[in-house]
Amino acid sequence: MLLKKHHINIWLRIAGITINCMVIAYFAIIHPDWLILANLLVVLIAQVLLLVRSQNAINRELELFFDTLKSFDSTSKFAHRLQGKDFSEIYKKFDDIIESFQAVKIENQQQNEYLGTLIEHINIGIISINSRGDVTLANSAAKKLLGISNLKTFGNLENLEPTLSSTLKSIEPNEQRLISLFRSGNLMQLSVRASMIKFRNDEVKIISFQNIKNEMDAREMEGWQKLIRVLTHELMNSAGPINSTISTLLELLSENSKLPDGQTIYPPEVIADITQGLKIIEERSSGMVEFVTRFRNLTLIPKPNQVGVNIISLFESIKILLNDELKNHNIDFSTIVTAGSITVLADRGMLEQILINLTKNAIEAVQAKQTPIIKLSAWKDSANNVFIEIVDNGAGIPPELHDKVFVPFFTTRKNGTGIGLSLSRQLANVQGGSLSLSRSISGDTIFTLRLKSS
Repeated sequence: MLLKKHHINIWLRIAGITINCMVIAYFAIIHPDWLILANLLVVLIAQVLLLVRSQNAINRELELFFDTLKSFDSTSKFAHRLQGKDFSEIYKKFDDIIESFQAVKIENQQQNEYLGTLIEHINIGIISINSRGDVTLANSAAKKLLGISNLKTFGNLENLEPTLSSTLKSIEPNEQRLISLFRSGNLMQLSVRASMIKFRNDEVKIISFQNIKNEMDAREMEGWQKLIRVLTHELMNSAGPINSTISTLLELLSENSKLPDGQTIYPPEVIADITQGLKIIEERSSGMVEFVTRFRNLTLIPKPNQVGVNIISLFESIKILLNDELKNHNIDFSTIVTAGSITVLADRGMLEQILINLTKNAIEAVQAKQTPIIKLSAWKDSANNVFIEIVDNGAGIPPELHDKVFVPFFTTRKNGTGIGLSLSRQLANVQGGSLSLSRSISGDTIFTLRLKSS
């Protein structure tokens, strides 16, 4: 028994009080003596006060112990209090409970730190929102994807992106949605999922979102490549025999158009019309074969031979290659390389092809401008990524076409083939980089190429 001494003292005091009461009764009834009675009453009062004091002492210690637990105070100690007294054993138990409480508290803190580090480490944006609209959690990936550093309430998100905010509000637990979002001029495809956790006094919605645009672009390009392979195979299978048959018919028509006596099977004008028609068909068939052959390039990307490519040297090469075209259109062409010399790990031929395609597109875009400007710039970030921007002050691309510019065969130019940007993106992807339309409004169009520094 933890309070054995205290228990014995209580019984002794009760026995003392009982005996004192009996003695008081004796001297009050049988042998009245007011002096003795007065002394006995004083002793009785002292005994009662000592009993109450003893009980109050344990009550105060229990109250202090419970207050310690309630306030999550794991530093208080009881063993040093009133050593050698009746409560020494229970004080030791109090300290044992507090130590256990402290161990649980430390373990919970470690678990929280572990989960916090894990949430910050993953590359998926996670935010949690309580029933009052307060953001109780937002990891670094979420803030980076949304382009916001302070995300405390839903109001911050509504001011930033109303469409995203309404989606996050309306999404149901276990539901998945795909939304498009422009951040810093870049189009993102966010896969959004939600779940709900119910606590005793609140409900918390946990929302995760991930930019899957690169994966979608890769899947889309893979689908286009498969389609192109099938189309080119079927078209080539048809175009070859057509060309061969037309050539044979023209040859037969030329050699056997006359009978032995000099008469013709058909009038000369009919033969001329048939010959002209067959030649036109032959030309169009040959053009189709050439057209299909060009598009096969989208499915025949070679493996890159990656070496260190100096950006300044690369920009100079582009300027020399396109110098005549730039001069003919009076284009103000400039290059900027920040942080001195930058070298990327890339296939130089592929990289030149990408920049030539993009620069030629920029030349087309600025032809209607009185002061056409094209600028190539390059810089490197802290993650060892090199960014190359191609900027022009042309008419820009309408917003509704931003997600279509890299689709094979899509073009807004009258004589365009629609494979330049698609091919350039593939050339960037096979080198471990990316190509995106960062911004396009009237007077400011920016394509951004990302590669790894060597």
